[in-house]
Amino acid sequence: MDRSSMTQEQIKQRQSFLTVLEADGWQLKNVEAFDNDFWLDAEITARKRIPESIMELNYSFENSYVSLAVAKFDEGRAEYVIYFDTLQNSGDILGVIVEHSSALTVKGAVHLAARLASEYPGDVFFFTGTESIAVTQDTALTVFEKFNNELA
Repeated sequence: MDRSSMTQEQIKQRQSFLTVLEADGWQLKNVEAFDNDFWLDAEITARKRIPESIMELNYSFENSYVSLAVAKFDEGRAEYVIYFDTLQNSGDILGVIVEHSSALTVKGAVHLAARLASEYPGDVFFFTGTESIAVTQDTALTVFEKFNNELA
């Protein structure tokens, strides 16, 4: 989606999200491309490095999702896509992610996904790189371990 195809409400929400992410220490990506009205897969892309992990977040207004990838060399990776049906829900999802991002580990991302799956049933998916696997509160750890054990 590009800037010209977004509603004023989406543009305002995007700016609010950028402010929240930047205040939390996320490095924003593609801001200049968005400002110049280039088409982007995700209207917000941000990355954060902490001692426990590196995180990447993508937010798409057009496709109604927030994705979060959390990785550390010796712990594997967890990548989740959380779909939303309202801007309010997307803001709540982003708030939960930011709330945990100061010390989020790869395993911690599993617990975060389980929490989000309980709050947004049917809308949380683990992404393997080639497929999306639905995650529930009860299956989050099993899905994560299966994928990361296959990589080992």
